This record gives sequence, C-alpha cells and structure tokens, in this order.
Amino acid sequence: MSTEWIEAEWDGVRFRATREEVHRLGYWHETFHCFVLHPEGLLLQRRSAQKRDFPEMFDITAAGHLLYGEGVQDGVRELKEEIGLLRRLDELTPIGTIEDELILPPFFDRERCHVFLTESDQPLESFLLQAEEVDCLVAVRTGDFISFLRGETEMMSVAAGPAHFVGRNEFVPHGENYRLLLADQLEKLIHP
Repeated sequence: MSTEWIEAEWDGVRFRATREEVHRLGYWHETFHCFVLHPEGLLLQRRSAQKRDFPEMFDITAAGHLLYGEGVQDGVRELKEEIGLLRRLDELTPIGTIEDELILPPFFDRERCHVFLTESDQPLESFLLQAEEVDCLVAVRTGDFISFLRGETEMMSVAAGPAHFVGRNEFVPHGENYRLLLADQLEKLIHP
C-alpha cells in the first residue's frame, strides 16, 4: 500500500505529511464534503464497519481528504468513489469553506472543509456504494437535519433507508463551528 500524502499546514507553513501524521499531530488540512439533496430528503452515509475512524456512524453523503498537490476540483472524485455519482465541480452548489476542529486525543482533526450541495433523484438502492467506505445511504428530512446540527434535537427521522432514526450518538461528531455554519447555509439554500 502506497503512502497517502496530505497537504498539511501549521502556523502558516504548508508542507506534505501522511494522513497518520496529520491526525496524530493535529495539522490543518483540506477536505471535500458534498451533501446530496434527494426528493426524500438529505442523504447521509453510514460509514462502513471497516473504517478506522468512526465506523458504522452516519455522516456527510460523500467526503474525503484532498491529497498533496490536489485542488478542490479533484475532490469530486469522492462522489464517484463512495456512492457512484458522477458530477463536475461546476455542477455543485458551493456552501462554503468551513473550519471543523475535532479533538479526541490521540485523534486531532483540524479540517478546512470545502462544502458543496448537489441534487439527485435516483432511487437510493441504485447508488453504487464503495463497500469499504459506505455501508448504506439514508434520507433524513432537511428540517430535522438542520435542527439536529443546531443542537435543538437529539435525533433525526429517516424518510428512506434501512433505519428509522439517527441519534446524536450515531452521527460523526463535528465541531460546533462546522455544525452551526452548515445549518445556516443549508437553510438559506434549501429553504430560502
């Protein structure tokens, strides 16, 4: 297995580091996040049981690290790899770049998340899931998700997929800054 290099940053200096170093030492790094809006609601993935970090927890529809030398446009590969959805960057609606900081020693995750939204009406069962990354997709009501991000509710109703509810203890923890800014932006885009 080849080493996966990430472009890291600390104290204004950019350099190349491994994924392990980035999370062990808490370097800032760039990621790509994309939520898919479906007629049933906002799609979330349940991470595979094989994942090292946060296995079997619900999270963003498709997301991943930008590798050393990559730009945001390269992040769209995550949609294809994880759920089989083909998109170009210009087909996505930008939500913004949001800093997300999660400190769970010995795991330190400091991300600059380039967050996007896209739409798809294809049936949930027709998405091509990458088994080592994604266990399943569920659709949650967008209003429930926004309230959940704001901490107003402890669980979300699932409108479609193999679950009935997603509780806080089943969702990957994200920092308050990320959750609140994401909630505000989603509300503007989905419920203007």
